[in-house]
Amino acid sequence: MSAISPLRLALMLGTLVALGPLAIDTYLPALPTMADGFGVAVHRVELSVSFYVIGVAVGQWLGGPLSDHFGRKPVAYVGLAVFILASLAISVCRTVEQLYMLRVVQALGGGATVVIAAASVRDHFNGREAARVLTSVGLVLLIAPLLAPAIGAALLKLSGWPSIFVMLAGYAVIVGLMLRFALPSVTPQVAEEPLRHRMFAAYGRVLRQRKAMGFILANGLVFSAMFTFITDAAFLYIEYFGMDESEFPLLFGANVVTMLGLNRVNVLLLRRHDSPVIMGVAVLIQAVAALVLLGLTLSGHLTLWTTVPLIMVVAGMAALAIPNALASFLAYFDRDSGAATGLNGCLQFLLAGLIGSGLGMIHDGTPLPMTALMAGSAVAALISFRLLAGERIANRL
Repeated sequence: MSAISPLRLALMLGTLVALGPLAIDTYLPALPTMADGFGVAVHRVELSVSFYVIGVAVGQWLGGPLSDHFGRKPVAYVGLAVFILASLAISVCRTVEQLYMLRVVQALGGGATVVIAAASVRDHFNGREAARVLTSVGLVLLIAPLLAPAIGAALLKLSGWPSIFVMLAGYAVIVGLMLRFALPSVTPQVAEEPLRHRMFAAYGRVLRQRKAMGFILANGLVFSAMFTFITDAAFLYIEYFGMDESEFPLLFGANVVTMLGLNRVNVLLLRRHDSPVIMGVAVLIQAVAALVLLGLTLSGHLTLWTTVPLIMVVAGMAALAIPNALASFLAYFDRDSGAATGLNGCLQFLLAGLIGSGLGMIHDGTPLPMTALMAGSAVAALISFRLLAGERIANRL
């Protein structure tokens, strides 16, 4: 029996994982202001979102097996220290190039920190119970992107965009204190194994597990479809559709409200269905919604009021797919849960970062690049899930 209750663990790990969306979503309303300050176009500052995501990928790739070797908490402490220092440095940077560099450093720390969350769930729970805990973590996590743009907009008006990154540093300090005094320590199972052997052997075992890799790859592509919108959200709503900066948090928050609702639906679905089945349906619905969005764009019928609900569906299906993907692939691993989580996070954020960077490079002042990449990612997720997860699961959908 676990030494910690599922609810308490979910609350703590949700607070921890919220570091990621806070670091991404809080400064979205400030992107046009930052672009003016740096003297560059908005899409160049938007690239800093993708740089952060790529940095998170590397941080999770390193942090996963390190947390298996040294323990969850020591790795998180180092990651938080890096995140705090980089956040404070960003608050005084003066060029967009400095912003890029510091966002990567900030992300390395953030990635190494948040990667311990899913592995910590696997330390205490498995199967449907792990899926329920991960879903509850997602509920706490979703509060962050709901509040983040509003917090960022308020700080932007009160103290300017640098105050947003000072706030992020302060939040990281609170997370560190929570980990120190509230999260139970778990002794690493393979601390005696040489670290260099540990990293390569663990990732090799994960990569050879075909069905687990099906969940991991599909999860990364589902996230990429949603992240493509996040990267271009400020342009889409503020510049293309002409909405006021104060209205941006409401439009952006509509997606989070949808995700919150489907997060609760997932709890009910888990009483009757296994995680792979739920994930398969979510991936299919996301692909259909993204293709409709692309079709409206190509036909010239895309409006604000068709865009908002379709993106709500794309984002909402991610809320169903991601926790079930985590529970599904973690069920294949015991001692390598940190490495499996690290590889999942690495691929998830690397794919999202590369696709987001590609969006910045092909941006033409219309929503077409965004909707095309969203549809491509969602369809690729569906194909990956069906081909790699196995015929037995596909036949049950």
